[in-house]
Amino acid sequence: MSTYGVGNMPHLPDEQGDLWTRYGVSYQPRWLLIRTDGTEQAGGGEIPASVVTDALTPG
Repeated sequence: MSTYGVGNMPHLPDEQGDLWTRYGVSYQPRWLLIRTDGTEQAGGGEIPASVVTDALTPG
């Protein structure tokens, strides 16, 4: 986790691969942001600060 700078994010165990399958994860590290309105945004490596800021900005 320290190699990719993702140690500060929550990590979910997915031993059966159900989440990987549901969200199309094919490699690590990957991140998935699910906003309160249900929209999703995904990417690889460290989540960009601009994505976090946008997700936490009301409106």
